Formats: sequence, C-alpha cells, structure tokens
Amino acid sequence: MISRKWTFPTRLLFNVVLFCCFLVSAIAPSAVSAKIVAIHPGESIQQAIDQARAGDILLVSPGIYYETIKLKRGIILRSEGMPKTTIIDGQNSVQPVVSGANESIIEGFTITGKGPKVDEADPGHAVECKDVSFVIKNNIIKNNYGSGIYVAGKNAAPEIFDNKIYSNQGAGIGNEHNSRAKIIGNECYNNTLAGIGVRHQAAPLLDNNSLHHNQMAGIGIQHKNTSPIVKNNHCYLNKLSGIGVEQEASPTLEGNKLYNNGRSGVGIKSGSKVTLIANTIKDNTLSGIAVMKDCEVSVKDNTIAGNIMAGIVVNDGSKAEIEQNTISYNGTQGIVCSYSKVNISKNTINGNSHHGIAIYRKSQAQIAENTINDNGYEDRRGAGIIVVSSDDVQISHNMFDANYGPGVYAHKSSPQIEHNEFINDMVCVKYYASPTVAHNVFYSAKRVKGKKHKSGVDIRENSSPIIKDNRFYGIYGVSIRYECRPLIMNNTFSGQHKGSVKSGRSGIKVDKKSYPIISQNVFYNGNKVMAGGKSVTSNKTILQTNVRLRSMRDGKIPEKFKNIMLVIADNLFLN
Repeated sequence: MISRKWTFPTRLLFNVVLFCCFLVSAIAPSAVSAKIVAIHPGESIQQAIDQARAGDILLVSPGIYYETIKLKRGIILRSEGMPKTTIIDGQNSVQPVVSGANESIIEGFTITGKGPKVDEADPGHAVECKDVSFVIKNNIIKNNYGSGIYVAGKNAAPEIFDNKIYSNQGAGIGNEHNSRAKIIGNECYNNTLAGIGVRHQAAPLLDNNSLHHNQMAGIGIQHKNTSPIVKNNHCYLNKLSGIGVEQEASPTLEGNKLYNNGRSGVGIKSGSKVTLIANTIKDNTLSGIAVMKDCEVSVKDNTIAGNIMAGIVVNDGSKAEIEQNTISYNGTQGIVCSYSKVNISKNTINGNSHHGIAIYRKSQAQIAENTINDNGYEDRRGAGIIVVSSDDVQISHNMFDANYGPGVYAHKSSPQIEHNEFINDMVCVKYYASPTVAHNVFYSAKRVKGKKHKSGVDIRENSSPIIKDNRFYGIYGVSIRYECRPLIMNNTFSGQHKGSVKSGRSGIKVDKKSYPIISQNVFYNGNKVMAGGKSVTSNKTILQTNVRLRSMRDGKIPEKFKNIMLVIADNLFLN
C-alpha cells in the first residue's frame, strides 16, 4: 500500500472545489440562468420572449412596438419608462394584443390596438387570461374592441393591480367561467359595458377599484353561482347602477362607496341573493338600493342617503333583512316595500322627503326597534310608517319623533302597532282600516312648528281599530270621526288638559256619526270624552241605556252590543 500525505495547500484547494460544486448543485437552474434582456424600439418583443427562459427579465425601452405578444411561463416583461411612453399597439389585430402565461408578469405598458373579430359574439379582448394565472400590473389598457382584460376558466386566477383601463368597446375587466382573479386598485372608466363585469360562476375579489363614467354599471354581476367579493370600491357617475346584480347571482358587497350613478346605487333583480355590509350609497338618480323580482337581500350597517328617489325599494316577491342602517334625506321614502317580505330592525330612518317606511300591496313586514323621525315635509306631509292594503305587519318597539304626518298611518290595512313610543306624533287609522294599537306611549307637550298633526290616535272613514292598554301623556288623545266603530279599552289619559273641549284637547273626541265602545279607561287631569259636541265625564250609554261591557273578552265586541250608537262604560274619571 502506498501512503500519500496531503500538504495543507492541497487539502485547502480540494475543500474549496468541493464546496463550490455543492453550492452550484443546490441552486435552481433557472436562477443560475436568469438574465436581464434589453429591448429597444425597432426590435421585437415577441422574439425576445421566444428566446427567454423562466426567470428572465425583459426590460423594454420607451417607444411604440407594433405587434401582438404571447407571454411565456415565468418571464417578467417590464417597461423601462412610464406606461404612457412604452406602447404595445396591436394595429387593429383580430388577435389579443397580449396573451398571458402562468407565473409571468407584464408591467408598465400602454396596451392598445385590439381590432374587431369577424365573430361579433366573441370579439376577443386586449389582454386575455384564459385558464392561466399571471400578474398584470400598472398598465394603461385603452381603445380596444372587446374587454380591456378578459379572465376565464377554472385555472385562471390572475392578479390585476393598479391598471388604468378605459375607452374599450366591452367591459374594462371581464370575468367568466369559474375564474378567480384578484382585482385590486384599478381605475376603469369610459368603457362601453361595465367597468368590471362578472358572470358565469366567476368568483373574483374586487378590492379598492375606482369605476366611473362607464356606459353600463360600474360593476355588473350576472348568473347563478357567480359570487364575487366586492369591497372598498368607488362606483360613481356610471350610466346605469353603481353595482348591478341579476340572474340569480350571489355577491357580497362590503365597504363600497356608490354615488351619483344614473340609476340606483345597487340594482338587484331576477332571483339574486346579495349581502350588503357597511356600504355608503348616496346621491344616486333613482334609489339607493333597488330589489326586484324574487330576490333575497341582507342590508346591514349601510349609510343610504340623499338618493333622488327612495333609499331602499323591495318589490315583486323579494325578501329583505334591513338592519342597523342609517337611511336619511332620500327624495321619497326611506324604505318602500310592495308585494314582498321585509324585516326592518334597529335602523335610523330620518329626514326622508315622504314616508320613512312604506308598506304596500299585500306585503309582510316586521318593523322593530327603529328610530323614525322628521320624515315628510309640509306640502307632501308623509308618515313615519305608512301601511296600505297589507294586514301581516308588526310594528313594535320603535321610537317616532316629530314626523310631518302621522308616526304610523294605517290605510285599508290591519297592522299590529304595539309597544312603540310616539313623541309629538300620532297614529292615523283611515279608510276601513282595523289595526290593533296596544301598549304604546303617546306624548306631546305642544304642537311642533311646521308640523300638521297632533299626538295620539286619529280614527277616520269607516275604520274599526282596537285601541287598548295605551298611555296618553300628551295634550291629545283619541279622535273618532266619519262613521267609525273602534273599541277603546284599558287606556290611560293623563295629559295636561288645556283649552276648551271643542279644541279637541280631550281624552277622546267622538263625532255624531261614529259608534265607539269606550270601556275600562282611566281619565286624569280633566281629560274626558267629548261626544256629539258634549262633554261626558260619567259612564253611560248614549241612545241605549243599561248596557255594560263586563262580558267583553280579548277585544271582541259581543253580538248584542254591535248595533248601539255609543257605549261609555266602566271608565274612571279623575280630576
């Protein structure tokens, strides 16, 4: 055996070589081979792409490049200058100006010149992302046929950041066919269709985009199982709605600002299911939110103000949960519901030019724990809540304060009005209405300047309500006129009585043609019954004697009492 001794320099050299071999083997081949390639005007971007490898950076000098390009996997195509000085012009090509590739990046260009296709049903698009995912960042995409950017396919999840996309003949950005793009911080305007369109089961994230002056909606969302997350966007001055949702789509809309659009802030129709959270919806030409044709919506924590028509409209078989919103200073109603079902709770509804809430035409409504004040104005009056031709309506635990018309107006309807507080407001019952008004508190110290009503209950035109277990602390109580037949029982009238009986400042005022049953009430402080122009402070039956109402149960009028003109029985009159 031959023995070999290594000297120190030899051993050191061997170790260095061994370490270098290990280091080279540990580094990915793409990283080792990545390079920066400069491209200048007159050269071909596509040729450089074809020669590039994954990881290469293609740095394009300012100038105009007349071509269409197809990206390659893993390359970075970046302009050296500003987007407006580095232009890729397709020269009216029928092909996309830019076709994407997985894991690639395009950044800092003006992309223009996509021409029309022969097949107008599929006109093509300026930047296409079909079943690929790449980054589209800080570009200007303008003056193209079709969409500025088009995303489609279940494998398409591009990241689209900080682009300006305008004056395209389709949408600014179109999303279709199960795609999952992230679309953040873009500005889309003056496009022929929507600023951003989402349909055919796409579910992108739309965050912090500015969408304005588009010829249709700022954001348009269509089709069943299309479910984008739409948050923190600004949609304004679009020709149609700020956001339009239809054909059974199901987006979530959160934290958006939707204002000055040509129709509604949000338009929802055709079976869609929408959640709206903490949006600001102001100053739109029609309604703030319009819900039509069998839709379901949840509207929570939004500010809906200053829209030229209503704040929220719910129509045509739709269902709405409306909770904890501020709905104010809209041009007609705060909320209007027709042929639909609503749950309205814990909202502040004030300063709307007509009614605070309007329930029409066989609608169902639960209205609870709202603050409803200062709705209506002198010429149109308006009510805090109006209920017309709807019987399945519950109005409870609300606070009404100084609405120009009644706090609640029941017209040809039978709502349940219970456990509410009326401050300088009244309940008006009119035209064959028969509500139950129970366990409420009515208070007024004086007439409110500019308002045309009293506090209490006003019963008119052949109505037959049940008025029971209420407390009347104001200077007005119950007024009955024009052939009505109410049941008034177990109420307390204790307001400070001022002025003559004829002034109407009495506990109960009855005209000569009405037929109330007044039983088991307590009258304090000089409050009384004024019947046929006469003051009544004792129990008696007018036009029929010796009738008492001890057998009355649950607000039902016994048959033997139904034909008497006026019954006053079992009341307590205290000075």
